[in-house]
Amino acid sequence: MTPFPPPGLLPFRADLWFAARLMPMFTKRNDLEPLLLLATPAAGTRTFEDLDADTIVAAVKAVVARPWRMRGRRCLREGLLAFHYLTLAGHAPLLHFGVIPQSLRSPKTSAHCWVSIGGDIKLNPPRRAMHELFVYDGKTSVPTGRPTLGEIVDNHA
Repeated sequence: MTPFPPPGLLPFRADLWFAARLMPMFTKRNDLEPLLLLATPAAGTRTFEDLDADTIVAAVKAVVARPWRMRGRRCLREGLLAFHYLTLAGHAPLLHFGVIPQSLRSPKTSAHCWVSIGGDIKLNPPRRAMHELFVYDGKTSVPTGRPTLGEIVDNHA
């Protein structure tokens, strides 16, 4: 089961609306890897090719503008949705994940995710200095050349 309707079953905005409503149920029960796999359409699937990246990003932001669930993880919800629909439109998005180094000393670690296309951040640019942990391209995690989590903790201890 997936939060995303089968490609082509519904018009874009209806498809996105249903996915946004179902996403909280899936993020609550899954680790990040299964979520990434759910958000990755099958290779070669192109359903919304007539949509440009800015239209998709604006629609994603609008559909989750007033969340009643996943308030503390809005960037994850938006990132997974944008990644999915940008890929279905034929774009090559990257989903970035990072952590705020100072938060590693606190009881609650602060993480963030954002989406880029061709080096241009399209959704949720980081507002604070962040150590990028990895980038997901739809197939693999791409090494970022950044320090590992262990190195960040060691350097700031």
